[in-house]
Amino acid sequence: MPNFLIRPIMTACLLVFLAGCIPPSNSDGLQVGSKEAQVTAFTELGKARLIQGDLPGALSELSKAEALNPNNIDTLTLLGLTYYRRREYDKAIDYYQKALSIEPGRSEVRNNLGLVYMDMREFDKARSEFEACLRDPTYNRPFLAQTNLGILEETLGNAEAAEAIYLKSIEISPQYATSYLRLGRINYNRGQYRQAADLLMNAIRLEGDYVEAYWVLAETYEKLKMPDEAAEAYGKVINLAPNTAMALEAQSRVRRVLGFE
Repeated sequence: MPNFLIRPIMTACLLVFLAGCIPPSNSDGLQVGSKEAQVTAFTELGKARLIQGDLPGALSELSKAEALNPNNIDTLTLLGLTYYRRREYDKAIDYYQKALSIEPGRSEVRNNLGLVYMDMREFDKARSEFEACLRDPTYNRPFLAQTNLGILEETLGNAEAAEAIYLKSIEISPQYATSYLRLGRINYNRGQYRQAADLLMNAIRLEGDYVEAYWVLAETYEKLKMPDEAAEAYGKVINLAPNTAMALEAQSRVRRVLGFE
């Protein structure tokens, strides 16, 4: 599979807690009453910038919030995520660990810390963080840590262990599309294309704009000698991710599977 599909799912998982952000605006001249109200306002602005992909802007706003209150959990968590996305892993770890030192029960922060370690290929540390999340009975998104454990096993080449973990993730949350995608890829790699197609369709039914699921489904249809279906799935990739390397490759593959090359 192309290199642009190798990146794990963790950006999506990391951004789950960002839902419900306020629209971005300029913080210059921001006037709110108390210091904590200012911290909240700067943090929300930083969150909005982060969702937009404006990492310098996010860092600017979150740094203002940190200067007012260096112990605000939400600010620290978002700073950790911002530095993670900047690939400044040491700083991301520092902020996540500080957040956990203030509130050890924040399993969503622990899950994010595990992702940093996984990107750094410090797999034992990553596993420890994910497993700690799963031991927390108050963690309301255990399927994220469960799936991350599966990705860790896949990264280590343990497809059977990863498969069992993804199946457990589906038991925990049948509505989480990524588990079906990962299982579909495992079946694709085994040459079990019918099973792969069924799993990938489950992912798409749950998340209709899941670009990677459409891509792997298109490749699966190619293996099944179903050119029209493959071309349609590649077409979805082109529509959902225009002006990307993936879309350009999909256009080439559509021409190929339909016999125009």
